[in-house]
Amino acid sequence: MNKTLKIAMVIAMVVATIFTFSNMAFASGSNAENVVTEIKPDISSVDSSNLTKMAGKVISLIQVASVILAVILIAVFGFKFIMGSANEKADYQKSFIPLIVGLVVVFAATSIAKLIMSIASGM
Repeated sequence: MNKTLKIAMVIAMVVATIFTFSNMAFASGSNAENVVTEIKPDISSVDSSNLTKMAGKVISLIQVASVILAVILIAVFGFKFIMGSANEKADYQKSFIPLIVGLVVVFAATSIAKLIMSIASGM
């Protein structure tokens, strides 16, 4: 279990690093000041209400998926905890802590995102 968790964490870090660096773009032949001043976006046709609704749907989808996954994992870990030996029970107790921390992170992040969206829509 511990080896699998380490492998999953390494894979997650590699994927996060790849996605972080994949968004970088370099302008050739000019410096950053010229690039920023040359870009003049046309934002007159942007409808922020559709974007806010879509972001709300995505956040709600993430919350629902995390609740479903959490219920399944808690049920599986709970069943294994009840049926396991003393050593297995200690391992399953250790597995509950990352699960709870992950749930707190998901709900805190989505709550903060909803708060920011409500503040931004009020402006």
